[in-house]
Amino acid sequence: MKIALLRETLPGEARVALVPESIRKLVTLKATVSVESGAGIQAGASDADYEAAGASVSTDRASLLSSADVLAVVNRPSPEDIENLKQGAVVLGFLRPL
Repeated sequence: MKIALLRETLPGEARVALVPESIRKLVTLKATVSVESGAGIQAGASDADYEAAGASVSTDRASLLSSADVLAVVNRPSPEDIENLKQGAVVLGFLRPL
């Protein structure tokens, strides 16, 4: 299973959907986790922290979306992100439908 973690784009958002400790557990369960560069900075987690936990770090947001089976987000993905998301992928996050 390929999991993607994106950098949140909502102004003022400091949360991140997965912290390095969560990544470590997912990797132990044989998941492949890819993180957008800078995703954890506002939450105090560097790219190096994610790499040390077993994730790969990428600057190519569209590629992360197109290859992910699961997308982990805090806020609803943008229309552009949804368009780039692999068909059949699952989105986990606070989607705020109303």
